[in-house]
Amino acid sequence: MAQAAATTDPVDVLVIGAGPGGSTAAYFLARHGVDVALVEKAALPRDKVCGDGLTPRAVKVVAEMGIDTHDPGFVQVDGLRIYGRHASLQLPWPVLADWPGLGLVRTRLDFDHLLAQTAAKAGAKLWERTEAVGPSLVDGWVAGASLRELGPDDDKDGPTREVKARYVIAADGASSRFAGQAGVRRDATRPLGIAARRYYRIERSQEPWLESWLDLWDGEKMIPGYGWLFPLPDGTVNVGAGLLNTFTGFKDISAQQLFDAFARMLGDWGVSEETAEGKVLSGPLPMGMNRQPLAVPGMLVVGDAAGMVNPFNGEGISYAMETGKLAAELVYESLVNDRPGLAHAYPVELRRRYGKYFWVGRKFVKAIGKPEIMRTLTKFGLPREWLMRFAMRVMANLTDGPTGDVQDRIFDALLRVAPTR
Repeated sequence: MAQAAATTDPVDVLVIGAGPGGSTAAYFLARHGVDVALVEKAALPRDKVCGDGLTPRAVKVVAEMGIDTHDPGFVQVDGLRIYGRHASLQLPWPVLADWPGLGLVRTRLDFDHLLAQTAAKAGAKLWERTEAVGPSLVDGWVAGASLRELGPDDDKDGPTREVKARYVIAADGASSRFAGQAGVRRDATRPLGIAARRYYRIERSQEPWLESWLDLWDGEKMIPGYGWLFPLPDGTVNVGAGLLNTFTGFKDISAQQLFDAFARMLGDWGVSEETAEGKVLSGPLPMGMNRQPLAVPGMLVVGDAAGMVNPFNGEGISYAMETGKLAAELVYESLVNDRPGLAHAYPVELRRRYGKYFWVGRKFVKAIGKPEIMRTLTKFGLPREWLMRFAMRVMANLTDGPTGDVQDRIFDALLRVAPTR
């Protein structure tokens, strides 16, 4: 039986969840001298279902946090290698002023721990094995949270304590039970993905590429979804497959079935039960800003909890870190200027930064959900390097200067001709 809650000293900001979004927010707040506590249910390091790949968008924020991107704990990758049934193509990261021409891979087991420790070194309080039971509401304002320390066996009968905060940042992942208790809901009209991954130790030599399969086959049958193989620092590889709910046949195939079919495709690469390390793990991918509202009085929502996964490529880490940084900067301005409403410019800024891009992404995943369209795209597109280079920039959201202007003109044209509903 849970004991009565006690009140502990308040903090300026309470961040729920020590994934990339939460730790990034805590880091930038702490660097500004804000009294911030970072709450994590698990003991770090802890595992997370993910592809483990960082595109240049994420690498930029990692560097801004003072982390050495050339540390041997990372594998550096030069770009994307794409496979289709009829062709393959290597696409180096574009050389752009706004983004580093570098990608990285590191297991979430290590990466999340690194980010949380970086936030702690900057001055954030890190409270591990602490469950955020629910938000504390005062006249409709999220004014803190009820927290419970967990025992070694995840004992949930321990005492709870109330921690008051001037602001709360919800970064508790795709399930986001905490934000849900404050009224945040999934928008069912926007895409949702599922993905599964497993680690393997294969004899094939490591290569500095994020390798991706645009079409998956089970024998002669094309199946919905996409696959990846990413290199890791210890010589293993992360093998995974994903599926969107916009794909025809989504309800007829599980993440496990999709993964098994993709693993069979890689049999000649040495992917097998004998070379596997660990189990197949799966999880959801909330895409295209599919949570609403993105802020409620006193609380901002970041990362997967806000549905900030790129519909084009399933990338979530960079958007978690970017939204974590943005939330931190707005909350800091609110605290300094004593203007509580300023923090709630957050949804407006998210729509300005990502709204048009995610809108097109949502249309894109609906289109490629039809097997005949996906088959045509891979057969027509892959042999045309100029087209795939542009597509890579768009899908990875890596544009600036003239190319960015071209992308904006294309998106504006699509917005003008699209139906309003």
